[in-house]
Amino acid sequence: MSDTVMRQWQMLRMVPRFPSKIDTTTIKHALEAESFEVSQRTIQRDLEKLSSIYPLECDDRSKPFGWYWSKDAGTLDIPGMDSHTALAFYLAEQHLAPILPRETVKQLSPHFLTAKNMLNKLQNETGATAWADKVRVLRQGPDLSTPDVLPEVQHEVYTALLLNRRLDVEYKARGAKEAKNYTITPLALVLKNGIFYLPCTIGDYTDIRLLTLHRFLSATKLDIPVTIPKSFNLDKYIASGELNFEAGSEIALKAIVSRDVAFHLGERQLHPEQNLTEQPDGNYKLETKVLETSELRFWLRGYDEEIEILEPVQLRDELYQSAKAMVLKYES
Repeated sequence: MSDTVMRQWQMLRMVPRFPSKIDTTTIKHALEAESFEVSQRTIQRDLEKLSSIYPLECDDRSKPFGWYWSKDAGTLDIPGMDSHTALAFYLAEQHLAPILPRETVKQLSPHFLTAKNMLNKLQNETGATAWADKVRVLRQGPDLSTPDVLPEVQHEVYTALLLNRRLDVEYKARGAKEAKNYTITPLALVLKNGIFYLPCTIGDYTDIRLLTLHRFLSATKLDIPVTIPKSFNLDKYIASGELNFEAGSEIALKAIVSRDVAFHLGERQLHPEQNLTEQPDGNYKLETKVLETSELRFWLRGYDEEIEILEPVQLRDELYQSAKAMVLKYES
């Protein structure tokens, strides 16, 4: 393959999809990092030629001009997508589309379409039943709607995270009557139960706050590099229980559970040191360590009479009082 073709292929890969864009200076520096020596004028000519073949567009309203793939452009894959990759994208669409913001789904839609076409082609060639008729992805619990995230907010937040930049945001907290303006340092993005959470610091403070993306009314990326707290590690932050809400310390949980619950916990342990001991009546005694959180209580209440808490006594009493209150409501 000639150097010109290789260079142009690298350029096509660098050009982002609308609404993002890239200028020729940035492309030139990126090409130099890949050992391609080329002038900006040559890059401009190449892009103009390529735009007659591919759906490339140029925003020339102000300098520097920015190049981008049109939002409806298909994917350009060399080599093409194979059946295994197509299946992965098909499953990703089924599983992720209901929980991702609409703008993200739009950005991925060309890949999803390519995957569908690939699988349909495979079906026609082999006569096999289409994957669409063979695979389903189900979620536990009721099918709750996903809060909408403003596309422009998502774009600015994602870009700031990628480039390690701060953000000016307008944020309306839960229960607040009015939104407030903050300058934040985004540290990470976590998707949980269809909601995007943004661990960040606010202003010059170093304590980590947790904001939800759908409550942002606006966001603007600043050209100010972020300073990540040395103590911050995303995996450790998640393991600490901050995203389980009202996190307490790790507790020693003892309970009597039914055979069905014991079977479930035998396959999906609460803790590596979990212990289940069969009792004379056919139930099991559960002994394990677990973080004391509101989600733990929600999980325990979901099993009703199939779990009886023995220890800690405070947790046992709390669930007992909750059960009494529920009985009174139904009896009234």
